[in-house]
Amino acid sequence: MLKNITRREPKTDIFYEVSFMHDANGGFGFPCDKEGNLKPLHPDGQRNYEYCMAHPEKFSYEWNRIRRYEHHYIEPAHGDCICGRTVYLEDHYYGACQCDCGRWYNIYGQELLPPEQWEEDPSDEDYEW
Repeated sequence: MLKNITRREPKTDIFYEVSFMHDANGGFGFPCDKEGNLKPLHPDGQRNYEYCMAHPEKFSYEWNRIRRYEHHYIEPAHGDCICGRTVYLEDHYYGACQCDCGRWYNIYGQELLPPEQWEEDPSDEDYEW
């Protein structure tokens, strides 16, 4: 059984961009904080930002606007394998998931035999695939 199992949990990541839009379908966005202070950029991104700042006439739709984005997701339940690694309890293979060390667990954190040792369901024997 995994130790320290946590429940799955809804999460939200919030991030900001300084936007320079040509029109509703295109433009540039640069990562920043909520006050508009830029985060470190790749040199190519820095050149693009400097171009946008030097040519506001090219961005008549929106220019230098701070946009807020939200990314909603579910962080899966997880626990600690006896090897010390974190195992995310997700359905990767017939309701089971595998730790990097090779151990298998069901989505409730109970250790399983490896799939090659699983028995076939007797009711499947008469079914023609």
